[in-house]
Amino acid sequence: MNSTGIIYALITVLAWGTWLAPSQKVPLKSQHTRTFYVTLAAMALSIIASFFVGVEGLNATTFIFPFVGGLIWAISGWSAFIGASRLGMAKAFGIWAPMNIVVSIFWGVILFGEFLDASSRTLGIAALGFLIIIVGILLIVFSDGTGGKKTDLKGLLGAMGAGVGFATYFIPIQLGTANHPEFTMWIGTLPLSIGMFTGSLLLLFFTKAPAKLEKNNRYFLLMTSGLLWAIGNYGALAMMEQIGTGRGFTIAQLCVVVNALVGVFLFKEPSPKSKAGKLVLVGVVLATIGGIILGNVN
Repeated sequence: MNSTGIIYALITVLAWGTWLAPSQKVPLKSQHTRTFYVTLAAMALSIIASFFVGVEGLNATTFIFPFVGGLIWAISGWSAFIGASRLGMAKAFGIWAPMNIVVSIFWGVILFGEFLDASSRTLGIAALGFLIIIVGILLIVFSDGTGGKKTDLKGLLGAMGAGVGFATYFIPIQLGTANHPEFTMWIGTLPLSIGMFTGSLLLLFFTKAPAKLEKNNRYFLLMTSGLLWAIGNYGALAMMEQIGTGRGFTIAQLCVVVNALVGVFLFKEPSPKSKAGKLVLVGVVLATIGGIILGNVN
């Protein structure tokens, strides 16, 4: 990997590994409010970026499908914030990130016919990766040492919802833009982010969640999370152009480890000295290894 690829990889891993952290510093009763400001910041950055990357190839078709993907992202982001607020960053992220990979492969088989002609060796490697992911997730879920009885059900469902949603929002984009070779996600990020913001705005409106925050610095913290996610997204696009999608996808999974370190050592959710903290870290590492194996099956 050249120096440019290394820089983009660092940007991606650090931004996606820390994007939740600023928003988690803001105590909020409604996760709709959190989602609203995060998507607002992501949309603002994509609008600015569009002046540099252009909008060539953007038409009604190539706009609406990423837009629908953005609506799905908004629900997924809301689910992710529920999971993170109730389980802690490390635990929630450690559950939904490997689920993203599993669900992505599921959609690949169901919708695009991937792996149907795979060899027994390939299937065996995929099964190994899947098994490692399951072991990692079980360690995370039951890390409280009480057989899972203390695991918050709403938080667990939120993390699982994020795992399904974050793996699904790309499906409309893939289906709708398959016959438009001139279309790239550099351009598609704009309608995607508009859909993200629109979805979060609808959630805010229908639930009548408050948009006003108690302290001014909380606007900054929430929007910083959105900016970090968007920066990670652009970093991933640039990295994959440099080193390829497969290798780029693998490296991007390291954001799970960064997030776990932030969640355990900075937020102490759970404490790094506790048995639960150690189990979460081991579970996250195992799930990441399994995800890397599964993500490179071809």
